[in-house]
Amino acid sequence: MDRVVIVFSGGQDSTTCLYWVLNNFYPNLDKALRKKYIQLVTFDYGQRHSIELESAKKIAEFAHLETIFINISEALRGASSLLSSNAELLTHENLEEFTAGGVPQTFVPARNLLFLSLAANIAYDFKAEHIVTGVCETDYAGYFDCRKTFIDSMQNTINLALFGTDKNIQIHTPLMHLNKADTVRLAQSLGDECMQALAYSHTCYSGVFPPCGKCHACHLRARGFKDAGVEDPIFSIS
Repeated sequence: MDRVVIVFSGGQDSTTCLYWVLNNFYPNLDKALRKKYIQLVTFDYGQRHSIELESAKKIAEFAHLETIFINISEALRGASSLLSSNAELLTHENLEEFTAGGVPQTFVPARNLLFLSLAANIAYDFKAEHIVTGVCETDYAGYFDCRKTFIDSMQNTINLALFGTDKNIQIHTPLMHLNKADTVRLAQSLGDECMQALAYSHTCYSGVFPPCGKCHACHLRARGFKDAGVEDPIFSIS
């Protein structure tokens, strides 16, 4: 049976990807055997919303899995991104105010480049044939490393670096062409356990619970659940 490494932040998208893997790769696998075939990897890159690291641990335990925590905060910390600096975070009353164009100030340069490189290192040792990440081109909002062209290029580079060929490890991006409402619908289709796990997921860039409701991530998440006609399970826990 194939093995999978999942880039796992503890957020909405990576949690949905986790259950996409369980449903598509291992639909009848006993929970006690999940650790044998699935390895989660979570990155501490100095993000201001470090509460998501706690979410990653909670969801991993809930799913009968373990996640490897890798601290790369010195590699990605810098004033160029609002997510990895102490600069004031932008907040707005609605999502449209964030869509003025250009590269968002929350863009972390080379983040997914580094994430996937390290995930490939883990995949090699874990003897995994697949890497899964929750990047999305539809809602990428100017994040260049969330596009399919980047993922295709990265898959080729990883395989050339590890095996000298372009056919060994496959990078899966199940959310690539979905908007946030579609992602919510996908999560709902993956079953009750997925929706229960989403209650522990964290998205808010302010790193607070309850979520601030005014940052870009909060607006995207809220819009997705609203448009899908689904109640966000994050509000079902205290």
